[in-house]
Amino acid sequence: MKKFFWLVLIILLVITFSDHDLIRPYKEQLFELILDQAAIAGDDKEAALRRTRKQLLALSEQWGEGQRTQLEKASSSLDNLLKFRRNYCVNKDFNPILFGEPLRQSCDVIEKNYPNLSKP
Repeated sequence: MKKFFWLVLIILLVITFSDHDLIRPYKEQLFELILDQAAIAGDDKEAALRRTRKQLLALSEQWGEGQRTQLEKASSSLDNLLKFRRNYCVNKDFNPILFGEPLRQSCDVIEKNYPNLSKP
């Protein structure tokens, strides 16, 4: 019973001081981890979408704001991501915002996760 009390006390303290600059990055990492694990347990497509979105946004950190916005919009839903893949990765349509090496890298990330995205 004593261990449970201390656990609850620690959780309440973390929640109370979670907006402090020292704790905030760890809290956000913990929330991301929990959301990823919940998505994996719940639905494979949703987990694959979250993983793809995270990889695309990490990749777009080195690019411009327009390219980042384009990838955020493309990865906002499963339908948008599959449509982006079909138009720009498979059909090779011209994208005036995302082209060349950034488009190739984005298509590589999507293709790597495509088997999990297209499961029935």
